[in-house]
Amino acid sequence: MEDKNRTPSPVLLLIVSGLYLGLTLILRFTRDDIIIQQGIRFYRTLNAAVLIVGGFCTAALLVHFLLNWNKQQKRKRAQDEETAKQQAALEEEAMEKERHREILSVSKKMDSMRLREVLSTYEAGAWIELAQPIAKIRMQLDIMDEYQEKLVHLLETNGADSLSNTNEVLDQVEQYLCKNVRKVLNYMDVADEDNERDVEQVSLRLTACHEEGQKQLQQVQEFLFALAEFLNKQGDDDNSMDLLNIYKSTILSSIQDESL
Repeated sequence: MEDKNRTPSPVLLLIVSGLYLGLTLILRFTRDDIIIQQGIRFYRTLNAAVLIVGGFCTAALLVHFLLNWNKQQKRKRAQDEETAKQQAALEEEAMEKERHREILSVSKKMDSMRLREVLSTYEAGAWIELAQPIAKIRMQLDIMDEYQEKLVHLLETNGADSLSNTNEVLDQVEQYLCKNVRKVLNYMDVADEDNERDVEQVSLRLTACHEEGQKQLQQVQEFLFALAEFLNKQGDDDNSMDLLNIYKSTILSSIQDESL
């Protein structure tokens, strides 16, 4: 609790200051009479006392107003800081909504990394009850990235520039996985994490998304092995290219117009 008696009341100080001014004027106009009746020593003593009281009141008033001004400045700074924090929070919330909207946008290529960030947020936040199935889907996107990196490495180390179009196959699979994740995220956005039925529905969609993702990842892995086999047999008279094309066709056909 603030100590209200730390400094004298400003009203009292103003009253005393007014009395000081009045006494100063009285002393000035009655100086001669006081000296004649009471003596010069009494006048000097009285005048010194009035000056001391006046100086104290002036100093006390100055201190009071300085302290009051300082408190007002601190209060204003605190209010400005709080306003700035609230504004920053609102802006961050707006930016987060915009980022979320962009992440789930179907008008452009989806970003696997940013989807994983959203999944991590849900996994540790409101949907922590379903953290394990969410983590499984997030890990599938990690695995897809690893497969893409392995494909690039395989083509580069073997100088297989003519097979660069295989990158597009894996890119299409990745976008397919991302779109399936988007479907689940959209449902999670409208579902109530405290509603048992909603949680069950989200859990079912996470399971379906994971199962479909596993099927696609299995096909991609088999495709990579087929590609490695084809590169190992370059120059040989075999049907490895036909097998590779079969894998490509199987993958592409499996992600056409499919949904959870």
